[in-house]
Amino acid sequence: MTLKSPNSSKSSKPLTQRKKEQKREVEYPYVDEKDIKIISYLVSGFNNQQISSDLQIPLSTVQRRTRLIIQSGLLQHNFKPDYRRLGLKKGMVHVYLRDGDMRSTAGKVSGMEGITSVSIHIGNSDIVADFVYRDSEQIVDMVSSIKKIEGVDRTVWSEEVYAFPMNPQSLSMPFQKLMGGI
Repeated sequence: MTLKSPNSSKSSKPLTQRKKEQKREVEYPYVDEKDIKIISYLVSGFNNQQISSDLQIPLSTVQRRTRLIIQSGLLQHNFKPDYRRLGLKKGMVHVYLRDGDMRSTAGKVSGMEGITSVSIHIGNSDIVADFVYRDSEQIVDMVSSIKKIEGVDRTVWSEEVYAFPMNPQSLSMPFQKLMGGI
């Protein structure tokens, strides 16, 4: 993977002027089919050794490309707890509003105990939040607190029973379409 600049042509402008303009330039990453496959495997939870073996690409190549993918910002490496191993259950709550004040309500929900993420959606529900809990009493308290927020019409929640592993090839298809059929 190489990074290429959209404005890499030589200029007759003074060096100081070019440096100012270069600071405003956006670096566009160039990705190929191998990068797309590596991204798909990384998102699926594979490590470099597994990717190398499965794709039959040298480990050093996978390591270098993974480093460049992360450095370019195409993929972010985030650590997350294994809630099940910590004795917690995971769930999701959908919040439906009657007043449409999504940002304010999302901010209030995000500050509640056990909430791990909050996002605003367009379509069915207005706000979707992920949460963790130990027992049903915590769910009752959380849902009750959300229902008390001004403008909340109703909530629907569910518990995650099992997270199904994703197939890396399935994950690469949208990337390939976005990248023009690589």
